[in-house]
Amino acid sequence: MPNRFKSLLLVTLQFFFIFFLLKDAPFNRLPLAAYIFIIVSVLLVSWAILAMQKSKLRIMPEPAADAILVTNGPYRFIRHPMYTAILFGAAGLLMSHFTRVRLAVSVALFIVLIIKLKREEKMLLLKFDGYKNYMAMSSRLFPFLF
Repeated sequence: MPNRFKSLLLVTLQFFFIFFLLKDAPFNRLPLAAYIFIIVSVLLVSWAILAMQKSKLRIMPEPAADAILVTNGPYRFIRHPMYTAILFGAAGLLMSHFTRVRLAVSVALFIVLIIKLKREEKMLLLKFDGYKNYMAMSSRLFPFLF
């Protein structure tokens, strides 16, 4: 399977699972915990996008040819804050309307993001000389945990 196709498949699955979780979410009557997770998600992704202005923001895991390594903002603490934000949002959406199917979709989303970030990190190690040091000084998704 060509590399570009693998990346496109991961991104497509990621969006499919996110949209699946969004489609039945009762936004007018969410539990407080769901609101908190969704607000944290929106704030984190906004902060990551602001920090990413120096580089090329991409949905695909392959870094842009002229990308620079961003290590400020939320990237100081976690290497994949946008994936973390997606997981926080998914947790909030799962709390909003829990079913076993939505739980399975949330787990599938988590697995797709883990595969995607591992793929991305392999490419970032090849592209940036300082990425290995950056990996040692930051967490993948959650500070001090993973």
